[in-house]
Amino acid sequence: MEENTQNTKIIIVAINLTILIAYTIYFRTSSTNSLTIILEAVAIGIHVITCLLLAIVVYRKEFLLSALVVLLIGFSSCWMVFS
Repeated sequence: MEENTQNTKIIIVAINLTILIAYTIYFRTSSTNSLTIILEAVAIGIHVITCLLLAIVVYRKEFLLSALVVLLIGFSSCWMVFS
């Protein structure tokens, strides 16, 4: 049973990281506009809020961990890629 819980945590975090990578690549390659970094930040914010809302409804720890990971990795990669 504990092994199944670990797999669920890893799968949820991996899916959220894949989504983060997908829209980071999309925003980076889609336009050279200076407002792209703002759109990326808004997308990350919406992603984190969605994870926090899902943490209230389902899989509390997994989505809280995903929100934290997306927040940390997302904004740090946003800062490094776009600056």
